[in-house]
Amino acid sequence: MTLKFILGPGSADHAGAVIDDLQHQMAKKRTDTFFYVVPNNVKFESELQTLRSLNQKQQPVYAQNQLQIFSFSRLVWYFLNTKAAYQLPKLSPMAINMIIYQIIEDRRADLTVYRGEGKQAGFIQQVADQLMELQQGGISADNLAQLSDLGADQVNPELHDKLHDLQIIYQEFVQRTDGQYLYQAELLELLNEYLLGLDDAQISTMHFYFSQFKNFSARELQIIQTLITRAQVTIDLNLTQAAIAANEESLFAQPTQLYHYLTDYAEQHAKKLADRWATSRSQALGLQQLEEYWIASNEMETPLPPSPHQNDALQVSVTKTAFAELMQLATEIRRLVATGNYRYRDILVTARQLDQYQSILQPVFSMLQIPYFTDNQQQMDQHPLVGMLASLLAIDRPNRAQNYRYDDVMALLKSELLLPQDDEGHPLELNRYRRAVALCENLVLKNGYQGKRWTQAQDWMYAQAYNAETGVVVDKNQQLSKEINLIRHFIKNNLPPFYRQLKQAPDGKTAATVLYRFLVNHGVPARLQEWQTNATEAGQLQAARQSEQVWDQFCQILDDYVAVLGQHEFVVDDFWSLLQAGFVGASYSQIPSTLDQVTISEAGRVHLPDKKITFILGADDTNFPAKIDNQQLLTDGDRDQLEAGLYPDQYLQATSTQQMLNEPYDDYLLMMTPSDRLYFSYNLGGDVAEQQKQLSPYVARIQNYFDLPLRTVNDTPTGQETNLTPYLGTARSALHYLLPASLASKKAGLPLSSDWQQVQTVLLNAPDQGLQQLTKRLLASLQYKNEPENLRPEIVTALYGTNLTTSISKLEDFYQNPYEYFLKYGLQLRERSEFEISPTDTGQFFHEALDQFSKAVREQRLDLAALSDADLSELVLEITTKMIEQDVNYQYEILKSSQRMKYLQSQLIQTVQEMVQTMRTQASYTPARPAVSEVAFGPGQPYAGLHYDLDKQHQLNVQGRIDRIDRIKVADHDYLGVVDYKSGNKKLELNAVYDGIELQLLTYLKALWQNRAQLGAPDAKISGALYMHIFAPVLKPNEVKNWDDQQQITAAVLKKHRFESGILINDPEFIKSLADPVHLSTIYPISLKNDGQLRQNSQAVTPEQLQALLNHTEKLMQQAATRIFAGETTLAPVQYNQTSTLQYSPYKPIMQFDPMLPENQYREIINQDKNTILQQIMREAQQHE
Repeated sequence: MTLKFILGPGSADHAGAVIDDLQHQMAKKRTDTFFYVVPNNVKFESELQTLRSLNQKQQPVYAQNQLQIFSFSRLVWYFLNTKAAYQLPKLSPMAINMIIYQIIEDRRADLTVYRGEGKQAGFIQQVADQLMELQQGGISADNLAQLSDLGADQVNPELHDKLHDLQIIYQEFVQRTDGQYLYQAELLELLNEYLLGLDDAQISTMHFYFSQFKNFSARELQIIQTLITRAQVTIDLNLTQAAIAANEESLFAQPTQLYHYLTDYAEQHAKKLADRWATSRSQALGLQQLEEYWIASNEMETPLPPSPHQNDALQVSVTKTAFAELMQLATEIRRLVATGNYRYRDILVTARQLDQYQSILQPVFSMLQIPYFTDNQQQMDQHPLVGMLASLLAIDRPNRAQNYRYDDVMALLKSELLLPQDDEGHPLELNRYRRAVALCENLVLKNGYQGKRWTQAQDWMYAQAYNAETGVVVDKNQQLSKEINLIRHFIKNNLPPFYRQLKQAPDGKTAATVLYRFLVNHGVPARLQEWQTNATEAGQLQAARQSEQVWDQFCQILDDYVAVLGQHEFVVDDFWSLLQAGFVGASYSQIPSTLDQVTISEAGRVHLPDKKITFILGADDTNFPAKIDNQQLLTDGDRDQLEAGLYPDQYLQATSTQQMLNEPYDDYLLMMTPSDRLYFSYNLGGDVAEQQKQLSPYVARIQNYFDLPLRTVNDTPTGQETNLTPYLGTARSALHYLLPASLASKKAGLPLSSDWQQVQTVLLNAPDQGLQQLTKRLLASLQYKNEPENLRPEIVTALYGTNLTTSISKLEDFYQNPYEYFLKYGLQLRERSEFEISPTDTGQFFHEALDQFSKAVREQRLDLAALSDADLSELVLEITTKMIEQDVNYQYEILKSSQRMKYLQSQLIQTVQEMVQTMRTQASYTPARPAVSEVAFGPGQPYAGLHYDLDKQHQLNVQGRIDRIDRIKVADHDYLGVVDYKSGNKKLELNAVYDGIELQLLTYLKALWQNRAQLGAPDAKISGALYMHIFAPVLKPNEVKNWDDQQQITAAVLKKHRFESGILINDPEFIKSLADPVHLSTIYPISLKNDGQLRQNSQAVTPEQLQALLNHTEKLMQQAATRIFAGETTLAPVQYNQTSTLQYSPYKPIMQFDPMLPENQYREIINQDKNTILQQIMREAQQHE
């Protein structure tokens, strides 16, 4: 029969030409049947456009049964829906994924490169896409086998292995589906067979028009070739006369190849009719000039036309951020519609990567009150139902060491699709449920509950305490525990029976039934229906349809699962993977727009050239042209290798390079969609760190040729603008810009421009009371200062009382940041506890272990220096085992919770053993010995605390616990010193002491001095205070000369455990007795010169200096307490040595500290040398006297 082309450039009226030809042929052949075939995504719009145009050219009352407007899939249905072959079950994409998943699992042993990929997210979809591409391209499994057998010079080993695996999967897929199911690629083949079998008289009266296609698959081309030989075919292509004669490097290379291919075929098998040329549609001169330039600039041998040096139909703009870019676009849309020359439906908004704008589309267009429809496919995999199913089927796995894990259980509960019932049998009220889940989560995190703890008979207790008198653990808050156990009982009573039924299911159908009934019986469909109703009532129609669609999709997946695997043996571990394979790629269907709405679409899709205005978002160097990345299993290199082995009628999709060569053509079609104006915009990427985008090279060429200005819109106006057009869309969007304009004017010390003042007046007097109040509230925020107010006396008393009993570390916190002190100790805000080992926990373990060790040595009257390694290990193991096993307060329960924690337990014990060995080694070189450990001082403790009367109403009591007190006897005097254990390498900084943020050692010395009589040494002198770093050192190879010499290793370890920081008394007699000169600096932070004097870097002070430091510490403690009682809450974080106390603060979101604000400044600690600081403290002490 015949082939005819309707041709013309992108600016031509292709739709008009097709409709004219249709009308002419329909009038001429009234008994014939006409089919108009278009891409699926423009079928609805094409149908409306075509019928509307035909209606206008016919009678006022119009009916059309001669013409059918179809996509390929609908064309298949039209011809085959009553045929027996078509009645086989149709394989949905989800069912195909399931079959492929099962094939990979069943044939795992036969696969090579894909053997372990079956459970990888997205891999099954990749395989499915690849198989469908092969089938669409007319490449069979046998063809793959032939290709894999090509020589190594044509197919490399990696590709050979890929083809081997793909051939196995492909062949198995065909065997499992052939004669049992139908799918898209096979449907096209069935259609072709049907068309070949039609009676000549019947098919010869059929006319097929193909329009808006950029290319065809091999199966689609096969159908078109069949129709060319048997029917009458008209194909509409974007193509110029010059391009037909050009080489393949032209802009129109893609449609040119198709034109010549089909022309050759028609000339050999049918009749080629004369081409028809579409006439130009009404289009702005500037767009015509753009087309002329773009075609010429992409043709190697075509000279550029003279530049007009302007183009009123084009605009190029840039903003700092994507949000600002979208705001300017939406404002311009409002302006265009306000002129009365445009409707919203006349406007197309496109972007190459629309997902980059997805999160801000709805807020911006709602603010500007612009109705819109987006044809971008939104995936279902983020819906709560999908997440709930994933967690439900992950909570209890047969072959997993630990079930009911935190992440899985909480994900299930937080989906809010499964709700427990209250006492009356109704679903629990949502707010109560959320609170109960939050409480339950806190407890689970704190105690690390998982596994059998969820299903145990005994209830959980929110806060428990050990009663020493009765030996019973009691619940301190029964009401909170009741709410928590409401959730636990819900899990315990409902999930285990479900899992038992699931595991006992003999086949897939039974398992699917168990899952479906569980969801229905627990009200999941009802909850989804409730969500749909709520969304509908809120006017969120798209969200309302999503709940319905995702449940329908789930039911379809279950149906597919039963159809494909219903009779197979059920494998629990594979169940969710199979269901997930069904959800992969599933998206919500959307209703095409027939209302007055802006159309928003991906730039790479087919678009009808029926708009007046087109906006191209994201026209930058990363998106325009697109950076094409081949994500399929067959790489570009694979495709290049296979190309030579394919038959002429077989195709693979184009490589990334080939697609890049087609980019100028694809973008040309996009630029030709409007009739009036074309807008390019891009943003600099200011909302993405370290990203600086550039203008698209395509747009830069256009801009340079037409001398277009780059329109730059300041998204943070200065407040001095007189032209407010870019900022005025709606009252709400004007307010969005008024705020930064007002702030900028305030900072500059200038009044708002008269235009901005007018906008402000209008908003402050808006008839909408909500908008009016919002304007007032936001403008008032400009006067806000991030300065906490001091507390009133009655609040201070309520929070702290009149007698402040505290530790020195809390007073240090006050000096580090008074406001954080208020949050932490006044309001008592805390991060929720988690079941993990923190530095505080390890420190507590070390403290207790070393304390018990010191006590054991004293009580058993052991000579520490004389103990062997075996003695030490045995004693440490006995002590730490007792600590962990007889842990009535559950401090170390976590160390028994898992194999990982048991390993950590062994590491902690090993560290303690190394520390006591170090203490033994130190004991061999120094006479200093631990006299007492864990010395608790303060109210209710064995030793007196530090008490200060601040005024008549307020007192300060400082309490604490000294880790260890060492004693050394020098001549007739006892010297007592403090040793403080630290898990980290703590340094004593006199600058920090002077400022008040490091007072612990000196406070302990003060408490030691005060309690020396009670310690049995009333005449003792103070030796000093030292930090001892608790850790297991790692020796470097160069730190030991002979690794076979144990003494060298011991000496190296001792050096690592040196008291690196602290303060010692500069008493020559004391210093001399500490250790011999050789080992003195090995143990202590001091060293001697040849003349016996201390070196400059020694951490020692004179008795007078020490007394001044102690007095200074007392003064700072009293000043801190006085300021606390005065209600001070200053936001003044300390910064010392370029490090801020805010760095690791959990309270930063509350404080909102911003050093750019004049009222928020760090309190800098000046870094001075030791002598300067000591002189300053001594001067202040003398002045105080």
